[in-house]
Amino acid sequence: MAYELDSTSFQALLGALRPDSADSAGAYEQLRLRLIRFFRWNNCGPVEELADLAIDRLASKLHENAGMIADPARFALGIARMIIHEHRLREGRQHKAHSEYASAKDNTREEEEEQKLAILENCLSELAPQNRFILERYYTGVAGERIRNRRQLAAELGLDLNALRNRALRLRRQLESRIEKRLRDNERRDRSAPNGTLN
Repeated sequence: MAYELDSTSFQALLGALRPDSADSAGAYEQLRLRLIRFFRWNNCGPVEELADLAIDRLASKLHENAGMIADPARFALGIARMIIHEHRLREGRQHKAHSEYASAKDNTREEEEEQKLAILENCLSELAPQNRFILERYYTGVAGERIRNRRQLAAELGLDLNALRNRALRLRRQLESRIEKRLRDNERRDRSAPNGTLN
């Protein structure tokens, strides 16, 4: 928690920074600029707010330990190092929290993909064997290999390529409709499960 500088504390701080000179305000500005540079060099920001925080803490220490701090400017750098340490710890906790959140999202995505794959396999198994055979052969391979597979499949079934394509598209729509219905059923079941647990 930042130390609230009242006018008495501020004057005491100025006096501690330059007890033998009238230019105590200049000493204050010099210290503040030095702290800003220190935080900037350490890539720790917002630099001006952190510099003010370090000065507030210095004033608090001077108030608690009057006359015990021989070199307030040097002591302020020690406070600044502690603030950087706190900043790094806070960043580390935030990074860990973000990483855990991202990991949880990845796990959820993997679970969803596994669920969809299981539904696809189940729906495929419910098709008539010949229809499943057509779908699997029609979408097997890449580029030229797929074209050759389709031509061979059309020849085996006694169909031209256009008729085969229409049949495969019709079967695919039927399969997709079954998958979508199964997904909707699962979502409804999950929502109705007690405490959001799965049945």
